[in-house]
Amino acid sequence: MPDDSRRPLSELRQGETVRATITSHEPWGLMAELTEYEPVGASLDICRRSREPGVRRLAQELPPVGAAVDLVIGKVRTWHRKPWIWVDLTAPGHGEG
Repeated sequence: MPDDSRRPLSELRQGETVRATITSHEPWGLMAELTEYEPVGASLDICRRSREPGVRRLAQELPPVGAAVDLVIGKVRTWHRKPWIWVDLTAPGHGEG
């Protein structure tokens, strides 16, 4: 049964802040589930984005698996297998630091 409370993937916009649940830690970064959207692949590549201030801060305070955090959509791109869309996440760059 589909979850009608989730927003469609067509509403994903670069630069938008989204609530994400960390689903795993990987050698290169984090895998996540976008809480408010239909299921989609999503990750934050800490190695590639390590120069960004928000990502650097997030890496220092690495959220545990299962934690819900605010992340930012860096890029929405097509993917070569289901779910056919992948969301490249980044961390908010504002705030203390």
